[in-house]
Amino acid sequence: MNDAQAPVVLFRRLQRNAREQLLHELEARVSEDGQHLIVSRYRERSGEDNNRQRHEVHRRVPIAMLLKWMARESTRRMSETR
Repeated sequence: MNDAQAPVVLFRRLQRNAREQLLHELEARVSEDGQHLIVSRYRERSGEDNNRQRHEVHRRVPIAMLLKWMARESTRRMSETR
């Protein structure tokens, strides 16, 4: 990703045992134009045979859509608790 905003790491887990190592990260950042939230998930697994497997996914969500969803969900949840 070449966006200028520094990411906020939402989740990071590093597991190590005798046979393999697993790194799992979830992070979020605002796009350069300020219009989207970019959520990224990264996984890397390496085994004792030095075989590395990487998986990376990026999703762009318009911030206006995210705010509308948050408002709608909060209204829905408030009506469910009454």
